[in-house]
Amino acid sequence: MTADAGHRLLAFLRELRETAAWAVEVAGPRWQLSGAIWKAAVDVEPRRWLGLAFEALDPVTGKRATYDIDTDLYDLSQDKQREFAEEIERDIIEFLDNLRKGVVLRGNVGAKFVLVFPLDGSYVRVVQGRFLGSATTRPSLAAAQAGGDYVPVE
Repeated sequence: MTADAGHRLLAFLRELRETAAWAVEVAGPRWQLSGAIWKAAVDVEPRRWLGLAFEALDPVTGKRATYDIDTDLYDLSQDKQREFAEEIERDIIEFLDNLRKGVVLRGNVGAKFVLVFPLDGSYVRVVQGRFLGSATTRPSLAAAQAGGDYVPVE
């Protein structure tokens, strides 16, 4: 069974609650985290669901960008989903740790609000369109930052 999936994430969230300079609220399986221009909801229900919903706001234009990582509808109680659940858990922890370290970046490319961050050995570029956002993987930080100037998400 995948009973282990989620437990490392819970331990990491408890550590963040004690050490990070963020607001952290817990209500059941949902952890609400927030900084000056961002907020995140992390859901941890081992054996059922792991998820992160992140939203950052451009303080100048008011535009927002969102990024989600979750286990979708997979049944985490099944052994065959163990590796998948552990990968999602690692990605959520890595994203939050990068946010804490100041390496989740925000910027503008033309009229679009963009997020750039390392994840699993490459760089993710999230471009928020008019209605939907898109995330693409780039091989390097320079490629992910193409066309814009970036500062850390605070």
